[in-house]
Amino acid sequence: MAAFQGNVQPIRLKYSVQQALGKHLLSCYPQEACGVLLGAAAAGGMLIDTYVPMRNVAPDPLHTFTPHPEEWINVLYNEPTLIGLFHSHPHSEPIPSVADYKGLTALGPEFMIYLIGAPRTEDGHSPLLNGFYIERLPNEQGTLSLGLSQAPLHVLLK
Repeated sequence: MAAFQGNVQPIRLKYSVQQALGKHLLSCYPQEACGVLLGAAAAGGMLIDTYVPMRNVAPDPLHTFTPHPEEWINVLYNEPTLIGLFHSHPHSEPIPSVADYKGLTALGPEFMIYLIGAPRTEDGHSPLLNGFYIERLPNEQGTLSLGLSQAPLHVLLK
């Protein structure tokens, strides 16, 4: 899905989703925010049309995230349009960390998108967001190798 004739397809998100991500990210600051993304495949990429924020119950929420178990189960079983995961890096750039890569193994095949955000608290602008496709490719041992492929991220104004 992510690559088409060598080009990584864009991830599009509704303006309301960008606003919801930013509001949640800032309301959790200085802790990490987390939630799930709802949407569908769209012509030429993926469209994120809803963000469902979750409580972060990690033992060290300043540096990691763990979605609240009840909220996580509810979304997994009740949201047929689940396509991705969002979390924030409150004190670093929105690029995947070693822990982010390790955590990919816990995500089922319905998770195709991975967004990471970082606040811009000094100027009040919208948060920095980076979007990635979760790649699942067979390795030489026949098991799946998981990775992230950065994709262009576009905010739709309407």
